[in-house]
Amino acid sequence: MVHVGMGLPKPPYIMESATAGLDYDIAKQALAAGGYKLLGQPLPQARALAMLRAGRLDGMLSITEGIGGQDYFSDTYIVYQNVATTLSSRNLELRQVEDLAHYSVAAFQNASMVLGDRFGKVVANHGRYKEFPTQITQDKLLFTGRVDVVVGDYLIFRYYSDKLEPQIDSSQAVTYHKIFPESPRKAVFHDMRVRDGFNAGLRIIRANGTYDAIVRQYLGSARP
Repeated sequence: MVHVGMGLPKPPYIMESATAGLDYDIAKQALAAGGYKLLGQPLPQARALAMLRAGRLDGMLSITEGIGGQDYFSDTYIVYQNVATTLSSRNLELRQVEDLAHYSVAAFQNASMVLGDRFGKVVANHGRYKEFPTQITQDKLLFTGRVDVVVGDYLIFRYYSDKLEPQIDSSQAVTYHKIFPESPRKAVFHDMRVRDGFNAGLRIIRANGTYDAIVRQYLGSARP
């Protein structure tokens, strides 16, 4: 049994049950293929990191090597992609982060701190910028025309666009502007043998179709 800290529920990566999700299932199947069983505990990242360093967890999911430490990092097993999303009918052109200064923007909570210095500078004195703790709110604001741009992970946006009230037309075409870099995520483990097992299992599930099947399970019905 490998006891790992994982993020708080964030569909479709970690579902509300905390026992399923795109991120969770890939990690679970990679460990299983490598000979281990995953026991996941949903935790805020800062708390999970403190528990890992105190020896109260065997590992963590969905992190970057930027956390430092002397533990063993896996290969990249999932990639997050923050984007600026607009209604295609608006024909807005966003080629760089600084272009956001011209529009009303709704972002996820703490986006100003995690999306880099350039973004932080743009929104620091932006009178039409606001962050929201519940990400479905961003979808509602965009599809009802109350904001010009939504900033956040595009898979999360796609997931919640299927969860809106019937009176909100979420069938409207949207454009994803990739003005932020990709965020490759890894797992980290105390034990090098577990890390090696995870990496070996990840190669197995990529080769045998399990990885792609998990992706289709969560994203197959989502609108492109």
